Amino acid sequence: MLDELVLLGKDIKKWRLEAGLSQEKLAELSGVERAQISRIETGTAPGITYMSILKIYNSLGKKIYSNIETDDKVFDIHPFVKWAGGKGQLLETIEKHLPTSFNRYFEPFVGGGALLFKLQPKSFSINDNNQELIAAYSCFCNDILFNELKRQLDEHESLHSEEYYYQIRDLDKDTNYGMLPSVNHAARLIYLNKACFNGLYRVNSKGYFNVPSGKKQKVICYDRKNFDDIRRFFKSRKYVITNLDFEEAVKNAKAGDFVYFDPPYDTLEDKNSFTSYSKDSFGKAEQIRLAKVYKELSNRGVYVMLSNHNTKFINELYQGFHINVVHAKRMINSNGDGRGEIEEVLITNYE
Repeated sequence: MLDELVLLGKDIKKWRLEAGLSQEKLAELSGVERAQISRIETGTAPGITYMSILKIYNSLGKKIYSNIETDDKVFDIHPFVKWAGGKGQLLETIEKHLPTSFNRYFEPFVGGGALLFKLQPKSFSINDNNQELIAAYSCFCNDILFNELKRQLDEHESLHSEEYYYQIRDLDKDTNYGMLPSVNHAARLIYLNKACFNGLYRVNSKGYFNVPSGKKQKVICYDRKNFDDIRRFFKSRKYVITNLDFEEAVKNAKAGDFVYFDPPYDTLEDKNSFTSYSKDSFGKAEQIRLAKVYKELSNRGVYVMLSNHNTKFINELYQGFHINVVHAKRMINSNGDGRGEIEEVLITNYE
């Protein structure tokens, strides 16, 4: 695949010059960063994706033909839920720090899956501590569950009201809630995510979803095309989906595999940091345990990348690794004053 991408890069440069376009102009037309185009053209782009290639080809009026394996088909997909800590705004930055190549992809804190859907690896293992979120991902693995999920979401859309929202929100307080099929849990999570205030997923200490209504007159639970494309994506890949502790989720990672850790972040001093993804807290002790797992994976020859807040504690935990400071905007916070630009780190065990 790498040789093929080098050839594609050479073709792109040739066609760009023939069209009389500068790299800056092609970047403007395609939406792909100029520096990334330069790396693609020289065959040195780390973690290059076919999505980037497709955008450039489309801008040049070209098509990618069948010399690319059908298993590598690129889908125009994006997260189906809004998730605290989602990486949509940092994808281009993360791409710059990816390993040049890797085998299986692991994401133990998958959340909304922005990087998964961007990379679209042939083989991957995704995991999350949130059981209902994993139930939602699992619905894309089976036609019966997938069609039932869409049916229930259509029903939620048609019945939506302020009163209905709170009825669905309070379902997890019913002692029989756990006996419902997993697809019901998945549909409820997606509906609440779309209908609640600011798309904030939050549970209290008892594990009950407690976000107030977003007071929307109408709720669209899902993008039909995106859902269908995600289903096709899963059909075309080899994958494992689990609801385990993060340490257990990466126990099978081998040398040459790539693990991306995007855990609940370390808390910032004098700021409200959101970490209530589940009823189980992720405090300093868990950050220390995660750093231990990171180092064990590194010693096994696994490529590892981790995102977190740029705190003194995190810098000390990962001393000796490559710590790259990046800037991001906090997009989800129940308090508007709690949103804004913050410093994060991308930590890798490779250059």
